[in-house]
Amino acid sequence: MTNNENTLITITPQDLAGDYASIAEIIGMENAKLLYEHYRGQQITFPQRFYSKNYVALQATHELKKGNCTLSQLAVKYGYTERRLRQLIKEFT
Repeated sequence: MTNNENTLITITPQDLAGDYASIAEIIGMENAKLLYEHYRGQQITFPQRFYSKNYVALQATHELKKGNCTLSQLAVKYGYTERRLRQLIKEFT
């Protein structure tokens, strides 16, 4: 879109369709465009958890051995109950 023949109108997040506007506000226009180009037309759901169970178990084990945190603190940090965190540590280490 142009104002005149030589000047392009600057695109802002508000110019984007649907959820692309909020995505562009969070990660920027260029990154939103990359997501659009890669995933357009697809429905994407994001997992509740950012880290894999394996990573959480290994990292928690490492932090417990260092004595930096208690199991209770790590459970809160990674969003698990103490019981579930113990299970993950047992399963993945």
